Amino acid sequence: MSTFRRIARSSSFFPGFTRTISAALLAGPLALAPCLAQSAPAAADATVPTSGVAAPDSLSVQLYGILDGGVRHLDQASKAGPVTQFASGLNTSRFGLRGIEKIDSDLRATFRLESGFNPGTGVQSNSTALFDRTATVGLGWKDWDARLGRQEGFGYELAASGVTDPISMALNLPNPASPAAAGSKAPVLGANPLQGLYSYTYGQLRFNNALRISTDTPYWSAGLQYALGGVSGDTTANTARGGHLGARLGPTRWEAIYQQSLDARGVHSDLGVLAGTWDIDAWKLQAGVHQVRIGAGYDSTGLGNGASSSGILGSSTTVATTLAGTHQDFRFTVADLGATWKVTPAVPLTLAGYRSRSDGAAPGGSVAIVALGKYYLSRKTALYLEADHAVSSGTLGTKTVTGGASELAYTAGINVRF
Repeated sequence: MSTFRRIARSSSFFPGFTRTISAALLAGPLALAPCLAQSAPAAADATVPTSGVAAPDSLSVQLYGILDGGVRHLDQASKAGPVTQFASGLNTSRFGLRGIEKIDSDLRATFRLESGFNPGTGVQSNSTALFDRTATVGLGWKDWDARLGRQEGFGYELAASGVTDPISMALNLPNPASPAAAGSKAPVLGANPLQGLYSYTYGQLRFNNALRISTDTPYWSAGLQYALGGVSGDTTANTARGGHLGARLGPTRWEAIYQQSLDARGVHSDLGVLAGTWDIDAWKLQAGVHQVRIGAGYDSTGLGNGASSSGILGSSTTVATTLAGTHQDFRFTVADLGATWKVTPAVPLTLAGYRSRSDGAAPGGSVAIVALGKYYLSRKTALYLEADHAVSSGTLGTKTVTGGASELAYTAGINVRF
């Protein structure tokens, strides 16, 4: 030990290092480990560049999700009678991972993975795809973002975020078990017909193999999207394209959306949306028109039923559309009108009305009124009560309502975000 003291005192190259080592040896071998950990650099990975890259701690990954559970009582105007069932009234329950790496002050890399599930049973929403809702990777620069992978179309995304739907695509509710066998004539689209319009059947919900670029600023927003079909020799089969343009003018916001998907034979499904909102004091007023037009013989089953299938939809649900093979166009239109009043910041009340109409190959219509109240226990947790009444007749979507039907329903639940 006396020899080491002499070396330490005489060293002129690393005086701080030798004093630290000397003190550590005098203190005992256990004190040497943190000293060496601080002094010795880690071995570099030869495969990773070390010049001009972001700092190691610039990558952040967030686990997020929604848990929504409630009880819904449905009073059907038919021989089937009332039914009470578990329901996710406000949102589909989900969990996901969201990551961002800041490469420099303006440039960032991003990814997002999201999976849906039923909290009543614990079953995945899509048994063949782990990340059935979203699976994207991309880059962002200032107010612009580019993403690649499975993702929502602009129509559904803006409706679910509350921009074009007063209740943010709430009431995606299960149908009562075997209603036809029990003689039920309940409206097949329920209280929110937008749930039927933005469906895999019409090819306007989510797209596989999609490329998107978008921007959102305090004054305007815009985006373009294209989904690759992957069909050899045919650059249009099983493809989709779309775009949106929005403007913020004082207390108002306006959105215009167009999407088109093509099946394996090139038959089209076109979506158009015009919507506006007006925020004034504690009130928010909304109105919009959503229309999907299906070409004669359109068959969404050719767009990919199963997440592993090629095609733009990737739905695990078999689509039994009555429109395939028909010789008429089909048009489905939903007009919505809503008002939200913030009684307090923790208590918003919403009243929304929907008028839907389908014609062409499948004529029919419905009228629905929804009243929704929330009480926020915190920023992340809300209790909610909802009541809705719907009346429909004719053929809506792919199902027939014989002679008209009505339903009155109530839902109470809790919505937790993390």
